[in-house]
Amino acid sequence: MGIIGEITHDGQLDQEWVELILEALELGISVEEIKEFLSKKSDAVLKSSL
Repeated sequence: MGIIGEITHDGQLDQEWVELILEALELGISVEEIKEFLSKKSDAVLKSSL
């Protein structure tokens, strides 16, 4: 399914993911760090599905 499939459902953002991202931002994690983390996790999911 991949990261995008996990954070969306019928084109809607999953509320739990939104809350996790907002919490990360409140803790001082930058948007760039969040993007990098999600990108790495997405790559790992893709590689494991081969």
